[in-house]
Amino acid sequence: MGLRNPQSLAKPPSAIQIRQVSPHPSLRRIVVSFGERRADFKSINVIRALNARPDQFIEFYFREPYLVRENGAGFSATPASVLVGVTSVPGKDLGFVGEIETFTIRFQPTGLARLFGVQMTETVDEGLSLADELKRQTAQLEADLAQSVTFEQRVALAQAWIAGWLDHARPFDEIDHIARLVAKTGGRVSVRQLADRAGLSARQLQRRFLSDVGVTPKLYGRLTRFEAALAAQRKNPSQAWAQIAAEAGYADEAHLSREARALSGMTPQTFAAKMQAISTLAVVGPEMSDLFKCAI
Repeated sequence: MGLRNPQSLAKPPSAIQIRQVSPHPSLRRIVVSFGERRADFKSINVIRALNARPDQFIEFYFREPYLVRENGAGFSATPASVLVGVTSVPGKDLGFVGEIETFTIRFQPTGLARLFGVQMTETVDEGLSLADELKRQTAQLEADLAQSVTFEQRVALAQAWIAGWLDHARPFDEIDHIARLVAKTGGRVSVRQLADRAGLSARQLQRRFLSDVGVTPKLYGRLTRFEAALAAQRKNPSQAWAQIAAEAGYADEAHLSREARALSGMTPQTFAAKMQAISTLAVVGPEMSDLFKCAI
């Protein structure tokens, strides 16, 4: 289902319109969601600071590209389509100018590694050109998406494309299960116990996790826990940070504050305020059964 925002009618016309849907059940071990953003800005009047985050995705820009700057340097345009791995440190900003129209396929922790054999350590903190990294696999999809004009059409195309690659995917195994468990619990699991249960040494688990996710299990757990705290605050902005910290598994609010500084460069209050200043309009998406028209 798409995101809901009860205040959407009050948003100005220049808001970033967001749509997001979950994949067909048969694809959920590979894909987390499909999403789009649409907006029209006359100047770079919206700048988003990027926190360290666990997201792994491929993204297509059909109008103007995003603008990216790192550590306060000048802005540069993204490629027409990108593969983005885990972001392990803060310091990058996104700028939006002109007509924005994007389509994003967000993957499970090991989805890209399973589907295409991507060495995920090479994608960490990078926005790599799809034309350089996965041209053979994505060129036709990119052309088909560009010819489509609706989100529904693009989701159907992307799902059919992923379904077509499933026969080539590495089978789901213990590393995939462990990575999803680390993500689900925000790292509140013993890596040693997970390794023992999977019949792996701690070193083997670390090596496989780095290859298929890009970062260590410990860092990935920190990133997913921080994302969960931010999501809880967005859902209920009036909720106390101490309560958010407790529910996300932090020792206390001070622990969350230290993590926020390490992973966003700011206090959680400052980072949340900057995100709230970006006007977004979340649109409820249709049910997946209405979008997915091809048989898997």
